[in-house]
Amino acid sequence: MKFSMSKSKEPAKRSPGRPKVVDQGTLPMRDAILRMASALFMEMGFEPVSVNQVAEKTGVTKASVYYYFTSKAELFTASVSEMMGRIRESTLYHLRQTGDLRTRLNQLAAAKLRHPHIEFESMMREAMPSLSEEQRERIRSAEQRIHDAVTDGFIEAMEKGEIAKANPLLLSHAFGSLLMMGNRASELAGGSSGKPLAEQIVDLFWCGISQNSNGTV
Repeated sequence: MKFSMSKSKEPAKRSPGRPKVVDQGTLPMRDAILRMASALFMEMGFEPVSVNQVAEKTGVTKASVYYYFTSKAELFTASVSEMMGRIRESTLYHLRQTGDLRTRLNQLAAAKLRHPHIEFESMMREAMPSLSEEQRERIRSAEQRIHDAVTDGFIEAMEKGEIAKANPLLLSHAFGSLLMMGNRASELAGGSSGKPLAEQIVDLFWCGISQNSNGTV
């Protein structure tokens, strides 16, 4: 991160709260803070995470966090929204791969289940009283863009005759809900089929959306 320097020989003074220059690897400080904050929020939920904890884990001062984000609520909003942006890009990547929809859903599910985290709706209910209406809307809009990406994939599959006609947005939410089972992977993995959990989830989902609706789990 570069900072403007005084042209005089006197050392430049930072304004109050201006972050120190620290080694953040390839990430700018703001991005490093956001990545750590989103990881902590998704692992622990809203209430247990403090600004000080985010600062310590990132390796910056608390003042540095407040330089970029005015409050914990704003940090939460920004970190979750940007995380959802990354999830959307990952979702699009898997859905744009070659192969039929079922294969691509398997790839998407496997990628999702590699990173289990706290149930999103539970986290939002916990955070809601601390968020402004504008902050809530930013998060919901970011979430909707993920569903839009999945919805487009289902619409395309319907047009190709790969799956039965249905409400594509409803399918997106249903698939997302099934993927939340990944948080209980240790309880559900294996089973009688011996298949990876991602495949079992897609098999179950496919029973409802395939043209013949006679899939075998």
